[in-house]
Amino acid sequence: MARPMRDGVDYFPKDTDFYNDDKVRMLRSEFGIKGMYLLDYLLCDLYGKNGYYMNWNGDKCYLVSDGAGCGCDSKFVEEFIQGCVRRSFFDEGVFTKFGVLTSQGIQRRYIRMLNNRKNIILNREYFLLDVSNDNDVPGGVLEKITFIGETINGNPDKSNGNPDKSNGNPIKKKENKIKENKTNYQEVFDLFNDTCVSFPRVTAFSDKRKQAIHARAMMYSLEDFKRLFEKAEASDFLKGKNKRSWRADFDWLMCDSNFAKVLDGRYDNRGTTGKGDTGNVFLKMLQDEYG
Repeated sequence: MARPMRDGVDYFPKDTDFYNDDKVRMLRSEFGIKGMYLLDYLLCDLYGKNGYYMNWNGDKCYLVSDGAGCGCDSKFVEEFIQGCVRRSFFDEGVFTKFGVLTSQGIQRRYIRMLNNRKNIILNREYFLLDVSNDNDVPGGVLEKITFIGETINGNPDKSNGNPDKSNGNPIKKKENKIKENKTNYQEVFDLFNDTCVSFPRVTAFSDKRKQAIHARAMMYSLEDFKRLFEKAEASDFLKGKNKRSWRADFDWLMCDSNFAKVLDGRYDNRGTTGKGDTGNVFLKMLQDEYG
C-alpha cells in the first residue's frame, strides 16, 4: 500500500542574502546568534511538517524548546516568536487570528517546491498570496491548487494531521470553486450581462478576462459572483451617478481589491443624512475624489 503524500517537504531553498535581510538583521541584533539558530530550526520544522505554516501554542513552545536545545528555554522561544511577528518575519494578522506562523515568502517558496505534485491543498484562511499575480502563484501551479473549506477552532479541517483523505488520496472540497475544477467563464459572463443591465455588456472573452475570473473563482463561490453583480447594479455611484460620470465595468469588478470592496458594501447606497450626504464615509471620499 502506497504511503500517503505528506504536506511537508524534504528541503527548502534559502537565499544567499538571507542573513542580510533587514528583518533577519533586526532579529539577530535583538536575540543574537542563538536567535539565528532558533530561526533555522523553526523553518526546518515548519517546511518539514505542514510545509507552509506552523500552529503555535504553549505546547508547541515547549516542544520547540526541547527540540532546539542549545539553551533555548521556553521563555526565550516565546520572546523570539513575538519578535518574529513584531518584525513581520511571520504575518501578524494570521498569527493573531489563528495562532499560525506563516508568511508570503514562505508560501511562495512552498508552492514552487511542489511543481511535481498533481494536487496542492492549502488552507484558504492562512493564504496570503494573490492568485492573479504570476510572481506569487505561477500559472502552472494555480491549476493544481485546491483550498480546503471551513476550519475547526482556527485550524484546518484535518484528520491525523493531514487534509481529509481516503486511501491516502486528498478529498478536494469544491465549494469554493465554480463548477469544481473547471471554471465556467460563460456562466459568469452571462450572470454579469443578465444582472448588470446598466453596465456595458461583455462580449469578448479575452484570455486576460478568463484569468481574472479564474483567480476570483479560487477564492469566491458562484453565489459570491451573483451577489457582487447585484450590489454593483444597485450602486448609484458605480453606475455613474458621481460628479465625473465615471462608472465601473466588468474588468474593474474583477479586480481583486474591487471585488472585495463591493462585497463589503463600500459602494452601497445609504439613506441621506443631509443635503448631498449619503452617510457612507467611504463613498463620500470617492465622490470627493471624482468630483
